[in-house]
Amino acid sequence: MPMSLSRLTAMAVTLTAVLVASAAPAQAQAVAPTVLRMVDLGTLGGESSYAIAMNDLGEVVGNSATVDGSWHGFVWREGRMTDLGALEPADINNKGQIAGQLDGVAVVWTEGRVTTIGTFGGTYSRPISINDKGHVVGVAATGDGSTVPFLWRHGTLTRLPLDDVSDLNDKGVVSGGRLVEGGFHAGTWRGGAVTDLGAGAFNRSNTYGINEKGWVIGWVFSAGQRERGALWRGGELTDVGTLGGDTTHLIAINDRGRVLATSQLADGGVHPASWYRGAWTDLTTRGVNSEADLVDLNDNGQIAGAYRPVFGISHAIIYT
Repeated sequence: MPMSLSRLTAMAVTLTAVLVASAAPAQAQAVAPTVLRMVDLGTLGGESSYAIAMNDLGEVVGNSATVDGSWHGFVWREGRMTDLGALEPADINNKGQIAGQLDGVAVVWTEGRVTTIGTFGGTYSRPISINDKGHVVGVAATGDGSTVPFLWRHGTLTRLPLDDVSDLNDKGVVSGGRLVEGGFHAGTWRGGAVTDLGAGAFNRSNTYGINEKGWVIGWVFSAGQRERGALWRGGELTDVGTLGGDTTHLIAINDRGRVLATSQLADGGVHPASWYRGAWTDLTTRGVNSEADLVDLNDNGQIAGAYRPVFGISHAIIYT
């Protein structure tokens, strides 16, 4: 027997409702903020340790007390801390090479083999940063006792026309600063040429680091003579702001443009924080201890530093 018109109409309405429902996007689910997990790197047998630098593999260098109370350098990788003896680490690249200081002179450590960088006739040199090509920047003493910045590459030590250095990338761009008339300006060096990045109030600025994009982090002063975090991209200066207070101190920048910092809140407190694409994150809301001493950030978002489990004791850590 043929279906009635009313029954056909009801079936059509039902089918339409089913099709519409299946085509509608699922309701968005709330995503919980990422909570960082703290990994305690331990010590070399003593009570305390602290981190200095980290590479993109999560390998960390720093210093640690030993059983007899002396301090030794260490490299931590794959869950194990290795004693570097008298080597004082400054930085580690993605090949595991460590720039450090041994008996007051800058060296490069490569799986136990030590290469001396040297000086400009003095008795002292100190490395600051090593890139993935094994090139190193730092400062070295001259014969007259003054200290000047250097670039070391392919076994050759070159004096840089800067008054301070902070970092270098794999493209050979060095971040630093130099004295200018009436002040001090952040700047970069590449291939013999210095680029002045300028300064804010009081004619003062300097750098803290550089990434592979050539983005430079550092500081300028506010009108109230408070430290403000500065980011230079393509030579343009951006004041990255604060967590609500007056000051921000930048620590490190990774190749994705994320910046590690400490920043003042409106109530005057200072918290560890990160800045990315114009937005701030208070890292204490992600599980980071408010008193953690953070020192580095890698491209995977891991953060190296130290915390104090009890008063007077420090442990090297990674937040991951």
